[in-house]
Amino acid sequence: MATSTPPLAVAAAAAATTAAMHFVLRRLNRSRGKQQQQRQQQLKPVKVLVFDIDDCLYPVTNGFTNHRNNGVAISYMCETYGFGSRDAAAAVRTPYFKKYHSTAKALAVACQEGALPPKKAGGKAVFDPAHLSKYWATKCDFTKYIARDEPLIEVFRQLKASGLHIVAMTNAPRAYGAVVLETIGIREFFKDELLFGVDDFLPNCKPELEAFRKVLNNVKRATGDDTIELSDCVMFEDSMKNVRGAKKAGMGTVLVVAGGGLHDTNCMEDAGVVDDPAVDHVIRVAKDIQPSLDCLRSKQFPFKVKQ
Repeated sequence: MATSTPPLAVAAAAAATTAAMHFVLRRLNRSRGKQQQQRQQQLKPVKVLVFDIDDCLYPVTNGFTNHRNNGVAISYMCETYGFGSRDAAAAVRTPYFKKYHSTAKALAVACQEGALPPKKAGGKAVFDPAHLSKYWATKCDFTKYIARDEPLIEVFRQLKASGLHIVAMTNAPRAYGAVVLETIGIREFFKDELLFGVDDFLPNCKPELEAFRKVLNNVKRATGDDTIELSDCVMFEDSMKNVRGAKKAGMGTVLVVAGGGLHDTNCMEDAGVVDDPAVDHVIRVAKDIQPSLDCLRSKQFPFKVKQ
């Protein structure tokens, strides 16, 4: 006599079959997604890695950016140009900084446009990049906010061993940038001639094409390789404005998104956009270069293919 399968057993079997099918479909979709991603990206040889410094090689969440921009920068403006209050200085700096994303460029243009008060009555305001550079390098409290980063040091050790040229390009003063790198523990990986601050390419700054070209020409001279082009370079940035500028210049781009990708509370519109067409690759923090971009050790980078 045949026995019928209990309803509960039938339901359980059906559920198990459905779950198995869903599992297979998920695996298939993931596989298709990976294949599609591979089709959308193409590994190409690269020679140069260009790193932004602030909010890129350390997290914006450590408080140093607020200290630098809303503390030291405003103090500099009050002491140098005699603003009557910090609020008055900030009111001048904010719109220029939003536009140029560089205090040095902001003050240079503000000076040209007569927005900075002369320190002495009847005088004329003058912007001195060297004076700002020295002030920032000596007045910022680096060690209070920035810690030595052993995992990042190891990442740079591996990148250096690959034979890639490692470059720093910051919209902040060069001397200041050198102190930040030293505090993190990675200064040794950047040759003096491959460390560029805004004072090296003023009156330009990132994301202007001319700033990237000036750095490229200096890299060619420093390395003795005249064949290097911007398309041989990869830019690591947290600023979307600068990522888009680098991509427009022909560079590969890596968006660093930790802390929302913000340089300043005044620049919320510059937050990282991970699906922006200008972004080739996204990492959470700089130390995620390994293993996320392990291909760099063989001097290759996954450029996004235009659809």
